[in-house]
Amino acid sequence: PITAISIVGLPGIGKTSLVSQLIRQIHTEKTPFTCAAWQSLQSATGKAPPFDWIIDSLLFTLSNGDITAAVNPHNDYFKKTENLLKILRDKPCLLVFDRAETVLKAREAKAAGYFAEDCAEYAWLFKQLLETEHESKIIFTSRESLAELPPTVTREIQLNGLHPDAAVALLQSFNLTANAEELDEMGDRYSGHPKALQLVAALIRDDTEFQGNVGIFLHQRDWLLIRDIERAIDEMIARLGDGEQTCLSRISVYQTSEHPLSLAGISAQMPEVSKYELKENIIQALKRRQLLYYDRHLKSYQLHPLVREKGEYLLSQNPENLRTAHSQAYNYYISIPLKPESEWQEIEDVKPLIRAHYHASQAGDLEAANAIISEVYEHLRQWNCAELVCANLPLPLLTEVKNITL
Repeated sequence: PITAISIVGLPGIGKTSLVSQLIRQIHTEKTPFTCAAWQSLQSATGKAPPFDWIIDSLLFTLSNGDITAAVNPHNDYFKKTENLLKILRDKPCLLVFDRAETVLKAREAKAAGYFAEDCAEYAWLFKQLLETEHESKIIFTSRESLAELPPTVTREIQLNGLHPDAAVALLQSFNLTANAEELDEMGDRYSGHPKALQLVAALIRDDTEFQGNVGIFLHQRDWLLIRDIERAIDEMIARLGDGEQTCLSRISVYQTSEHPLSLAGISAQMPEVSKYELKENIIQALKRRQLLYYDRHLKSYQLHPLVREKGEYLLSQNPENLRTAHSQAYNYYISIPLKPESEWQEIEDVKPLIRAHYHASQAGDLEAANAIISEVYEHLRQWNCAELVCANLPLPLLTEVKNITL
């Protein structure tokens, strides 16, 4: 049987809200739990609070105040854990550990998801809670996967954002001026991220520049991040090792809505590491830190729009690295096998070339970009797609392309 559920996802995605709602239901409805205890592992330092604070608080709450820190001040964490387990065996309880990523290692890809050395007491507590037989249940919320939880009794649930209809309903609750298409676009831009949508909706409603009009906001803004959300993502970025941050920033140049991101595409951006290091350490770490995920329906890797924008910003801080990332993306797309030109019938048949053309132009390689666009321009013109591609070109290149193709 499942003893614990680990709810993971980006900051603001709704983990704590989901568990809070569950706790409220426990207090108002008939449930198998006789009591519940909530412990936040967040602190001002970003590290987990001292273990004694947490275990003493749990013992006090679950014993209805009978076990206080003063009763057993000299007990070590073995004894305190034993006392807690006795309570859990005696009566079914619900334990919630919020922000559990604070007990995990940071800045080391191969250690992502593993307990930090100075959190050995927490590691021991969680191990005993999950491996000891009792009728109680444990919920963890975390910005990172807890890799050391025993998989036989633990289930991980990843939150990826609101359903489109729920995102629209959230926006409508702010009484904004918008048509259905504008609300849909807002929800899609933020991929249903509830906290971001709340903050942006409040900004549109309250700022005299927008006066509650979603259309004005969409027209004026070509970026997503606002300070409160960016601060939380910065906290996640700060936990990355150098290889993870390099990979995240480089793959942000890919427009995954236009073409699926494969392992080969990621590998093209990290030629300095082996495929084993990339897959088993760097990609695994980014997935565990909820900064990269694999979409089984699209059969490709994905970056949340907020994460992708942050990665682009990090990359833009070094123009040489930005050009290199686009150049490597060009090399990747140009290497994808295509049908023979005689079999090209629709734009999908030349999508890799269009992506290669885009990245060559962004890298400043006008000769390569020209060669690609001149190769496919006649087909694009026949499919009425030429203007779509040229819209991505910088002005000097656009002028040159027109001279070639007209």
